[in-house]
Amino acid sequence: MSMTSSPDIPEHTRITPRLYESMVAIQDLLAKAIEHPDESYGLSLESLTPEECGHLVELLGEGEISGRILSDDPEKKGKALHVRESNYPGLWLLGNSPEGSSNGVVLSEIEVGRSPRLLRTKPVVAPGLVPDERYEGPLKHLFPHLMNARPLLGELAWHLENHSPRKGAHKIFLNKLPLSEADAEWIDRLLKEDRISLVSRGYGACQIHSTAFPGLWRVLYKNPEGILLLDAICVTDVPDEVAATGEDMTDGLLQYEEFLKWIASDLS
Repeated sequence: MSMTSSPDIPEHTRITPRLYESMVAIQDLLAKAIEHPDESYGLSLESLTPEECGHLVELLGEGEISGRILSDDPEKKGKALHVRESNYPGLWLLGNSPEGSSNGVVLSEIEVGRSPRLLRTKPVVAPGLVPDERYEGPLKHLFPHLMNARPLLGELAWHLENHSPRKGAHKIFLNKLPLSEADAEWIDRLLKEDRISLVSRGYGACQIHSTAFPGLWRVLYKNPEGILLLDAICVTDVPDEVAATGEDMTDGLLQYEEFLKWIASDLS
């Protein structure tokens, strides 16, 4: 994940003392998150007006990661929380993105850490991942034609059961394996897009989505023409393509500190 330059301040942006205090609080949380990489920290924005929140979105800029998290609350079916990395790795913007929004997100929360808490899923073995001989589900017509799907899914099940964050992600690149058409269709339908859908611009055109199995992610790498380059299944709490590294967060904090100094001098 690479750093981009600090955003220019739009002429219409008004930095109030209250907004500046929130930005200083963000700096403190960035330092805290670097010291405790397994944690993430939220910042309440209740003290800011909607206008100030809008200015904060502009000031923090846009990073490489963006996407949405669909609510798992039955009463909020179809509603999504939008996630966007800021210009500073490890600093995330969460909110709604209604039609007509000029900056793409109506900010409701700031979260600081390698990744937002809502993106993290604990890998666990879920029933239905590996079909057995008694399978009678909707893909029954494909079962006799499976070649490598069952051992591949068995490998994923083992890694889900034995996953440790210290080991890092376990990846299988599907387009590097000999799969039958039945294998490919089975895996596509079993591991279809679930609640979380993200895009990373730091890895070309990289699409990341969760599946119905916690800790099991699908990551698609495409070239600028949209041609698939790599098709990966990952066992991890959050994919490497999403999580900010400690090095990037440290560089981002240094850049953020310089940005705040510039703002402070302009306010004085």
